[in-house]
Amino acid sequence: MRAEAEPFQDALPPASRPDLGGGCRRCASSPVAKLRAADVRTDVSIKPTQFGILIDREFALSQILPVMDATRAWGRIFWVDMEAASTVADTIWIYENLLKRYDRVGLCLQANLRRTEEDLHRLLALRARIRLVKGAYKETPDVAFTRRPEIDREYLRLLQILFAEGAHFAVATHDGRMIAKTVALAKEHPDVPFEFAMLQGVRDPLKSELVAQGPAVAEYIPYGPTWLPYFTRRLRERPRNIITMVRSFVSG
Repeated sequence: MRAEAEPFQDALPPASRPDLGGGCRRCASSPVAKLRAADVRTDVSIKPTQFGILIDREFALSQILPVMDATRAWGRIFWVDMEAASTVADTIWIYENLLKRYDRVGLCLQANLRRTEEDLHRLLALRARIRLVKGAYKETPDVAFTRRPEIDREYLRLLQILFAEGAHFAVATHDGRMIAKTVALAKEHPDVPFEFAMLQGVRDPLKSELVAQGPAVAEYIPYGPTWLPYFTRRLRERPRNIITMVRSFVSG
């Protein structure tokens, strides 16, 4: 298994912190250097709101570039997380600008957003590296599917598109049904490189089973002094995550 570290600073809204971008740029660049010095087998992932995207997308890009450049010099993958629907357009704009500088940049897309299929087709035409998640942010019905069956249906449909048109993508889920479908699709498309991505500490026995079967598995590890607010926010945004965690502890 490979780790995927996400440096972050805190959970305060960026608009309330004019110095957030610079602060988190230093916060993120330092662990990238330390990880490289320790020769840790990891990629790097960032959240644009921690770099000031709510202030201005060009400002956020200027703050993200040094961290990406440090990751590029190391030769590792640099992931850009997707957050609330209101930030999607600017996040994709930032991603496309990063992709012009480094081809090993990945972008997270959320299956629950109604716009995602169109975004996915366009990004795959640019040879984008995609991480597909269900979506952890509570959104309104006009921009997102809100019922679990709808979200599951969209996730499976987007998975099929990734196997048909993509490569080097990440399937980020702890849902056993989605994992089983992914394994089945991988057998139908044996030459398509992909990996699973899961949170650290969730379904650990399953991770080992998957690795033994062949697929790579990356563990998503939040980094920083305020990991607890991040973790509790994830549970608050999607209460069903609590059920997933409990099931993980009970059955793996």
